[in-house]
Amino acid sequence: MPKIKWVGMKDVDAAFPEQMLPYGAKPVRCPDPLSAATLPYGLVPLLLCFVALFFKAWRMGRFPMEVEMLFVGVLLGLLLIPVHEYLHGVCFPQDATVYVGLIPQKMAAFAVCHEPLSWRRFVVMSLLPTILGIVPLLVFLLAPAGWSKTMGVCWSLAVMGLLSPMPDYMNVSCVRRQVPKGATIQSTNSGLFWYM
Repeated sequence: MPKIKWVGMKDVDAAFPEQMLPYGAKPVRCPDPLSAATLPYGLVPLLLCFVALFFKAWRMGRFPMEVEMLFVGVLLGLLLIPVHEYLHGVCFPQDATVYVGLIPQKMAAFAVCHEPLSWRRFVVMSLLPTILGIVPLLVFLLAPAGWSKTMGVCWSLAVMGLLSPMPDYMNVSCVRRQVPKGATIQSTNSGLFWYM
């Protein structure tokens, strides 16, 4: 397992140890992951959560959850943000160091490691934290009618867990459009690069 190092609060432009890129490495053109450009990537996950809510309400014949429990789910979702970053971190090579922390100016968290990854491993690393939304959404859908408190917590937790990876969805989308499947992807302090 890689070494995951908590580095606390950092500025947006904080730099971390990086490796030399090989000759001919090409940049992956992506908007800033902390910008509004990531917002459209949340539309499908949000729609999925509302479809699940309407489906559950239709099946039960009533609104399925206790509204006050939504706030508990949101709070739990916020508390799980470091777990989201650790899930990114466990996907890196065994000898890697992954730096995890917070960027207060952007109200964001980060997991940074500049080790090269295969195309497939990059996609898995980027999308692994979605399990923090998928699992509560499944619990919400499978919960019996009497579990209205649990459903309230799980639905809002699912929303948080599926929306927090918006920058990751955007990065995967950029890589899928620009990078051949057999390529290696390496992040640097100035962005993502790929090479064969």
